[in-house]
Amino acid sequence: MYMENFEALVAMLDFTLNSKRKRHIVGGILLSVSLLFGGLALTAMTLKAEEKAE
Repeated sequence: MYMENFEALVAMLDFTLNSKRKRHIVGGILLSVSLLFGGLALTAMTLKAEEKAE
């Protein structure tokens, strides 16, 4: 069951991202989201360190 769902997901993505332009747009969005969450994680780590120091 899991592999069938995974295969359907991959087929849908392949059909949706059938052009280079669409792939570049999706790649840019994924990079932006990963940088956002990386920045949030870094902020949370530095704030935690300051709280322990006080």
